[in-house]
Amino acid sequence: MEKQVNTIATNGNESNQYFRFQVFQAIKDISGKLKKTKSVGMAYLKDGQNIFSLRLWMFSWDRYYILPHKNDPSKYLVMTREPNKSPKARTKYFWNIVGSGTVDSIQGVIELEFDLLSKPIYVNIHPEPSAHANDLPEPESFDQAA
Repeated sequence: MEKQVNTIATNGNESNQYFRFQVFQAIKDISGKLKKTKSVGMAYLKDGQNIFSLRLWMFSWDRYYILPHKNDPSKYLVMTREPNKSPKARTKYFWNIVGSGTVDSIQGVIELEFDLLSKPIYVNIHPEPSAHANDLPEPESFDQAA
């Protein structure tokens, strides 16, 4: 993440392009193929970033973040963050791990397991075709995401 921040600072021209990804529940058929059953949210990724911002319809007041694991690009952490209220703090936020994810590149999804939910949800790893234009609305407070 630090490398990305330095790259953006060096280039000086941060893109305002966002990509939008479907988040859904699914069932697996006998062959293991996923069949989408319902849409449960959206994930957003700003061009040049590697942290997804996740909004779930059921918890619309909360924002989650999907961060790649440091040592394994096929694994992710699902996190929340809280502002650090101490004025002398070195860190701006407290990050809390609330789940994990694994990439299934064959099916084109990241399977997310939340610590308190019994069913996995899936994030499509391919953006929606209409969702990679500069005119895509910026997700609320996404600019503070990293």
